[in-house]
Amino acid sequence: IIYVKILYIFMKFVKENIMNNIFKKLKISLVIVGIVVGVGYLANNGGNNIEKDNTNESINNSNESINNSNEVLLSKLDKEILQYEDMESDYKEIERLENILNNEYFILINRENKLAEDYIPSNLKKCEAKFLDYVQDNNLENAAADAVKKMFAEAAKDGISLVGVSGYRSYGVQKELYDTRMKQSGKERTRAYTAEPGASEHQSGLAIDILCDEYSTLDEGFENTDAFRWLNENCYKYGFILRYLKGKEDITGYNYEPWHFRYVGEDVASYIYKNNLILEDLYR
Repeated sequence: IIYVKILYIFMKFVKENIMNNIFKKLKISLVIVGIVVGVGYLANNGGNNIEKDNTNESINNSNESINNSNEVLLSKLDKEILQYEDMESDYKEIERLENILNNEYFILINRENKLAEDYIPSNLKKCEAKFLDYVQDNNLENAAADAVKKMFAEAAKDGISLVGVSGYRSYGVQKELYDTRMKQSGKERTRAYTAEPGASEHQSGLAIDILCDEYSTLDEGFENTDAFRWLNENCYKYGFILRYLKGKEDITGYNYEPWHFRYVGEDVASYIYKNNLILEDLYR
């Protein structure tokens, strides 16, 4: 979190300096434009002040010299404009990254960044998307709940029937789940798939486990379904990311989970998806 704050301060500093440079470049460009206009005016009207006994060859040489000066000045002006456009592009990129950092859903939750035992999202609500009949924890944070409903509806239009398996999970419920699995499966397997109390994204109300009508088991076999392929290609459009990727176990701390999706907002999700990142990459 400290690194993110430092990055934010740095980006704000860069942003302010880029704006100052842009104004400086604009001033330079205006001066150059004034010079070009002035030279053009002299080229068109200066001949009236030339003495009548000047030869045609002298006049032609003067005009050629003026034209060369115009070309040099216009070339410099083009370079200034290109530099301005580059700075404007940099500014927009910094502004976009700043918006990502200010995103309220841009929260890293893992073993090193735990939620407090008494943390409960203030705006939980029942998600109106389809969940398995026996599932009781179908509450989600408000924005996440709405996004899930929209995503499930859009998937249905493509013939994909998605089903929610698990939404919000309190600290107490997560502790019971973790302790039970520790007794049943041992420490190594439990820690590979189950978060410790406080380290579960489900406690934030921003995470949901998703399967489909054709496949109702939380295991890696879900990745072979059309439902998973649809989710993998489209979830970012609704603000979700596939949280625990294959090959990233050493960074996330958990085994590959093709069913676990995390709401981070559309801007962050799009950035992560298009750059083939994971959430931890934005904090390093």
